[in-house]
Amino acid sequence: MGGYTKAMKKFLLLLMMLMMVCSCACAQEYDPIPWGSMDPAPYLPDPACYLPDNAGYQDESLGIRIETFRMHDTTVMAAYVKITDPSQLRTATAAKYPSKVARYVHIMSEDNNAVMAINGDWFSQHTDGIVIRNGVSMRVRPNKGRDTLIIDANGDFTILHPTSDENWGAFEGEVIHAFCFGPGLVIDGEVLTDVDSIMLSCGKNKKTQRMAIGQTGPLQYLILTCEGPENEGSVGMDILQWAQLCKDMGMVNAYNLDGGSSSTLVLNNQKINSLSSNKVRTVGDCIYFASLVPYTPPTPTPVPTEVPTAAPTDVPVQE
Repeated sequence: MGGYTKAMKKFLLLLMMLMMVCSCACAQEYDPIPWGSMDPAPYLPDPACYLPDNAGYQDESLGIRIETFRMHDTTVMAAYVKITDPSQLRTATAAKYPSKVARYVHIMSEDNNAVMAINGDWFSQHTDGIVIRNGVSMRVRPNKGRDTLIIDANGDFTILHPTSDENWGAFEGEVIHAFCFGPGLVIDGEVLTDVDSIMLSCGKNKKTQRMAIGQTGPLQYLILTCEGPENEGSVGMDILQWAQLCKDMGMVNAYNLDGGSSSTLVLNNQKINSLSSNKVRTVGDCIYFASLVPYTPPTPTPVPTEVPTAAPTDVPVQE
């Protein structure tokens, strides 16, 4: 009976997703979002395209499917993302660089019209590494201790390990985003196995909350975030366990982002991961996915107000 119920739930979810595709938009091509600025994405998400129970989002330009499972005595949330144009994978900062201002991811999500957002690498808290966002270069200071994730104009991932002047200079594509946290967890299909090669302080031997972003195919991505020991029923993962999970989940290139209490996955402007600890940390930047489908919220119907009736002026005076 339990298996039948589970199968029925999956069938109903797939049916709902198909209905969302049909109802949210008609098949057509959409203009990409221009690079070269940190301006918000131009279109609001369509509320009707969010799936029930925080299961994802589906319109003609963007598909997100969210699942939760257990691994290594820890709850893991996976967000499968497919976009139609590289410009839908975008970034935002809490304030103009080099400010160290930090904000909540759900606030940055709302301000930038994001469908889904995650924390980034909080590059504003240090001065090393290569930082390029939405085609805007913020600093270029290669540091061998910080693996660099490059996302090019095709939406493809390249991970530099180590980040040397030579490796950076040898990259031939157009860099749209560059991140400087790391380490690279999976690089061209090869999983990280040597913890001693990690120079960055990322709690490599500690079981903790973690966040990773990876590419699984052309314009297809996977976000993974796990709970930590502060979450009831979870112990967290060390960096090698985390890397192997990314590999097992099909990531060709996977990159470790800021973890611990910074690990935040926001859908429909609400944090949906690791809720049992009640921790919500402000961070310096986020990665988000935007829709290309124009949506205009309906205009609220004006509520009529009663106009006070003027007192009559021709009432005869009683003597």
